[in-house]
Amino acid sequence: MHLSIEDVKDRIVEVMIRELELTLNPEEVHGTSRLDDLFGMDSIAITELIIGIEKEFTIKIPAEDLSVEIFQDLETLTEYVKKRLHGKTTGSIEGQDKTQC
Repeated sequence: MHLSIEDVKDRIVEVMIRELELTLNPEEVHGTSRLDDLFGMDSIAITELIIGIEKEFTIKIPAEDLSVEIFQDLETLTEYVKKRLHGKTTGSIEGQDKTQC
């Protein structure tokens, strides 16, 4: 199944609201440029978000990929997840074998 970048973004927003128990509307999450402006992304929030994203998209986010930059804004996170989804189906991402699922 091929998801558009907007589909991926919408599903990430749903995961964020559900996993982090946010009292925000999806439009409020879409409207911000920085995720830490919404709820201060501490290590617990990031861990919960990672687990939620892995379950939602049936992907594995390897420890070596984890960085604050990935979680700084919705666009960056969406692009990363989209690449992981692409890597999952093709078996490679940026020239490296990343078939962990």
